[in-house]
Amino acid sequence: MRLLQRLARKENILARIICLLIACAMWVYVMTDQNPIVERSVEVHLQQNNLPNNMMVFNAPEKILVRVRGSRTQVMADNLDKQISASINLKNITEGQQSLPITVTYAGGEVVTVTPKEVSIYVDTVSEKKVPVTTRIVGAVSSDMTIGTSVITPPEVTLRGATHRIDKVNKVVAPIDVTDHTGSFEAESDLVAVSDDGYDIPNMRIIPERVMVQATMVSQMLSTNVPVKLVMTGELPKGIVVTKTEILPESIRITAPPSVLKELKEVKTKPMDISKLDGSVVSAVELDLPEKIIPELRTVQVRISVERQS
Repeated sequence: MRLLQRLARKENILARIICLLIACAMWVYVMTDQNPIVERSVEVHLQQNNLPNNMMVFNAPEKILVRVRGSRTQVMADNLDKQISASINLKNITEGQQSLPITVTYAGGEVVTVTPKEVSIYVDTVSEKKVPVTTRIVGAVSSDMTIGTSVITPPEVTLRGATHRIDKVNKVVAPIDVTDHTGSFEAESDLVAVSDDGYDIPNMRIIPERVMVQATMVSQMLSTNVPVKLVMTGELPKGIVVTKTEILPESIRITAPPSVLKELKEVKTKPMDISKLDGSVVSAVELDLPEKIIPELRTVQVRISVERQS
């Protein structure tokens, strides 16, 4: 009886072992068939680790391409890019051009390839300096209007950035939208660092980033020189021929709104009656000035030379 019980126990243990092996084989089969090993490429944010406070990095890519291998469940996860760590180590970095390897880790599987494997960056020291703030007009505005006076608070700000760039900046500008403004107004403005040749300089920290501008719109006036044209009226007496006309000065300086100057090619005199000329004459003639024009002179000297023909 005891012998039979021992045999039964041995057979029971053997059966359990066989069932366990079958279960393991089935699990491996199911996992291989239903959740196979696959590969996937994904863009990953490139981190910059251990960058000293007095250094800045340029030309480093924001993202790199990483190809990983693992189970389909892991590799096809929506947040795969968050599970992969890609970084460059900037500890003890020196100023100038550098080539650094990229370190990539993926806990959910195997890293197959990294593109690129290393990055070429430029490292510069960080500098600070104080610069004045000026305004820059933006928006739709009449060509005859401009900012007359402006008060900027604060009038001076601190720039912080790469030394090779900060040396090119001597001012920052506060863009002011003057659309629909005709009198005094107040506005906040985000500041922009500008180089000496007028180009915006990126990657520059401005402290503070915003200023308050109080401004007044005024009529804009420009000055230029324009020629004077003689206008004559009437018919010359019989036998009189004009041989020469002179205007002194031949051109005058006028001041006017830009829209007026744009259309004005010359200034005419008031009509000069030549119907009673019987010889050469020198006369002061008034200018026929359009509205909104401020002339340097209001009269010019006209000299008309004539000959009598028989």
